[in-house]
Amino acid sequence: MKRFLSALLVLLAGAAPSSEASLVPPKSMPGVDGIFAAFQSHPLVGMGEMHYFAQELDFYAAVLRDPRFADEVGNVVLEVGDAAQQDVIDRYENGEDVPYLELRKVWTDTVGWAPTVMGLGSINIYAVIREVNRTRPVEKRIKVWLGEPPIDWSQIKSKEDLQPLTDQRNSFPAALIQREILAKGKKALVIYGMGHLAPIPGPPNIRMILDSMNPGALYVVAPYVGFTAETCTAPVETVLSRFKSPTLFSPVIGSSLQQLLDRPGCNIFTPPPGASVEQKAIYLASDRGFEGLSTDALLYLGTRKSMTLNPFVPDIYLDGAFRKELERRMQIMLGKAVPLLLPAGNTASPMPYW
Repeated sequence: MKRFLSALLVLLAGAAPSSEASLVPPKSMPGVDGIFAAFQSHPLVGMGEMHYFAQELDFYAAVLRDPRFADEVGNVVLEVGDAAQQDVIDRYENGEDVPYLELRKVWTDTVGWAPTVMGLGSINIYAVIREVNRTRPVEKRIKVWLGEPPIDWSQIKSKEDLQPLTDQRNSFPAALIQREILAKGKKALVIYGMGHLAPIPGPPNIRMILDSMNPGALYVVAPYVGFTAETCTAPVETVLSRFKSPTLFSPVIGSSLQQLLDRPGCNIFTPPPGASVEQKAIYLASDRGFEGLSTDALLYLGTRKSMTLNPFVPDIYLDGAFRKELERRMQIMLGKAVPLLLPAGNTASPMPYW
């Protein structure tokens, strides 16, 4: 495995980029139009999420509100939802009154989020879809599919209880997509963290599983997020900022944009000191996903400095019992007690993402 990952690390670091003479500008189009253009040739469009990135979450809402979505696509597969609550979200999205404490389980009873989904923008997706569906006939409404493996947290007492479900965080949604979307000739927007949609060392993720069963079915979009070093970010943004946000660029590979993004020493995520070969390979693979170097398109939503953090819902301040339950889950996940705190201030006004 170490030899394989070492070879992968060298491969991902890349040989020299294509010669400048062979590079051409990438095709660009308005972001929302670019998503629907991708659906013309692919049944699945995956949004590689940078969790809690406010502009990306707002972009989802713009896509979902566009009449073309309900008319031409009609399905959304979400990482921020517990499949055990599928009936609850079905009722909510079809306009029924659902008590908040019942509805909240949709996004809080998840397997992989530590300790749960707290971003207002992620939760807002459900409200956007409900509002869209309110004006649509039943047969033309948007269907939400919850992608997290079904879990009953009252039965989870240890990390050993949780692990079998954690192991299904890619296989479960991939099987759901195969069964409910592809096998039935439907289309879907798949909103998942980039680690599920880019080639990452380790067990097969959603993209790898779907590619093995339906090669070419999934078109993956990465949000541009910049680099840790301003000297790496500035040349890219000199080009990208000429375009109005949001703009979709495709493909990056083989284009002049690749030369700006694919440079040694330019990182989005820096491995910690002493990281193993395996860890470095994962960090580098994540970098290339968000740079559009291992995805089908790059979505420009603004400069790195303009990125803002999605506000968090204040439930842990307002519901003491809920807070205690989340602290219990944190101890199970991490093996130790960890103070549960929201970002300092948690203001309604924008906070810098980085």
